[in-house]
Amino acid sequence: MKRELSFILFVFSLASCNRAPEYYFKEGNRLAMSGKTMESLEMYNKALLLKKRYPEALTSRGLAYEKLGDRRKARYDYEKAIAVDGAYGPAYNNLAASYMDSGDYREAARRLSAVLEIDPAYARAYLNRGICRYKLSDYEGALADFSKAVELDPKLEPARYQRALAAIRLGDTAAALGDLDALITSNPEASAAWFERGRLKYSIKDYPGAVADLGRAVRLKPASPSYLYWRARAVAKTGYYEGALADLELALKTAPAYARAWSLRGDIYALMKQNGPAADSYSRALEADPANAGVYQARIAALSRPAEKPRGKRRSP
Repeated sequence: MKRELSFILFVFSLASCNRAPEYYFKEGNRLAMSGKTMESLEMYNKALLLKKRYPEALTSRGLAYEKLGDRRKARYDYEKAIAVDGAYGPAYNNLAASYMDSGDYREAARRLSAVLEIDPAYARAYLNRGICRYKLSDYEGALADFSKAVELDPKLEPARYQRALAAIRLGDTAAALGDLDALITSNPEASAAWFERGRLKYSIKDYPGAVADLGRAVRLKPASPSYLYWRARAVAKTGYYEGALADLELALKTAPAYARAWSLRGDIYALMKQNGPAADSYSRALEADPANAGVYQARIAALSRPAEKPRGKRRSP
């Protein structure tokens, strides 16, 4: 009886799938793009019921499972898509991205190397392998992969951005600035590019330039505590302490446990000779970051030390 019922349900399911599998696949993609993940999953299931060896639908269903938090099912679908078509790059790429999300960059890089042997013109695979190498501190290897991705697809903005980060790690400021300049020119709304260029200018002590770039980043992404923190650092270097403190207040309103922001607030108040607010700020930093308690305790202790008097020159008898 159980088998009969299963058979009846199976026939009913087939009857409900009265269109071509491609129709259900496209419907699934449309629903996925509009954020309707569960509904898209149903469409992919219908497509695969009609066409089991369908790597595109398997890969898209895997992505839907990932969005629903089921990484095991997602990886199963990606592996199945690869088994069906060993040359289907997106399945390799998505599988590698799944390993990247779980922090296994070595396995992700291995998977990406496999797809690049099959398709050496797959720009996104170079981009993702470059990110893996960057995470594994292989900055030269990362730079090479990002450069190849840019060569294959000059419009692939993340590759240019990541190449700039790798160049910064390798100490090539000019190359990093070149990539960030090009990225900002092609996409003035790229807040991350403004942010990194601002930080880079800060590192070479171009504080007005850093303030301008970080200000643009803040305008594009006003709720970002890290953007506000870095603008505060740059503004403080120009001597405008009140402006820096205003940025830190906004950052701390969004992220009350942001230890670096509390610490910088303490530094600025200390420079302004306002020891009470400075000590309070260092105490809040200590609460948020007890692992570095010694640093904050030393700064609090320094506030109570009397300033050293300048020593005069001794005269010869």
